[in-house]
Amino acid sequence: MPDSFFNFSRGERQGIACLLILILICQCLPAVWPHIRASPPPDDTAGLAQAELALERLLAEGAMEKTRKYDSMRASWKRPRYHRDSAFRKSRWRDSAFRKTDSTWKKTWVKKTPEIININTADSAEWERLPYIGSGYAGRIVRFRERLGGFHSVIQVSETYGLPDSVFNKIQPLLRLGNESLRKIDVNDTDEKSLTNHPYINTKLARAIIRFRSANGRFRQVEDLKRLPLVNDSIYRKIEKYLIAP
Repeated sequence: MPDSFFNFSRGERQGIACLLILILICQCLPAVWPHIRASPPPDDTAGLAQAELALERLLAEGAMEKTRKYDSMRASWKRPRYHRDSAFRKSRWRDSAFRKTDSTWKKTWVKKTPEIININTADSAEWERLPYIGSGYAGRIVRFRERLGGFHSVIQVSETYGLPDSVFNKIQPLLRLGNESLRKIDVNDTDEKSLTNHPYINTKLARAIIRFRSANGRFRQVEDLKRLPLVNDSIYRKIEKYLIAP
């Protein structure tokens, strides 16, 4: 190895020294830079610190209030039920006005003993007194009776839309037919729409009655309906009591 390999000129030595200094500065700069560029925290001009402290105090007070309410509720739960009920009864019955209201409430909600009803004259309130009959079933029965023109048999009540057979079997002993007074339809003067409104006459049958009447003249008697292809014995037995042919 030649001796001149480790010999540097003056300029080369200065360059090497500068390079070493730069390397040292780069190594130390990340550690000292935060201290060099450190700036004082911004002033709290909006009072955020005070607001934060106030919010913390409010939250702490709310938590304490909830804890006190929970403790009081637990204390009331631990009291014997007899004492709670007896104290309530004593305070309640001291007030005569409250006693009157309470007696009215009892009269309203006590279930009355079911009575036998007339299926052709009973209103919705009377139907609701029957077991298993609410306002919905009572309204349906009354509306079906009005469209029908009255019941001529207790069994017809079971034909009410949506009324279960099990419910009808339970209320059947409490149903009475009473005086039969049916509203009848004149087959010679009634139009197709009015005929269709009857539950036992559908649109096809009503149209057939009108066509037969137009082609053959007025009906002499209700039995003439048997001449229509759509009227069999079963249908005739259902509609004969609601039709007249004067």
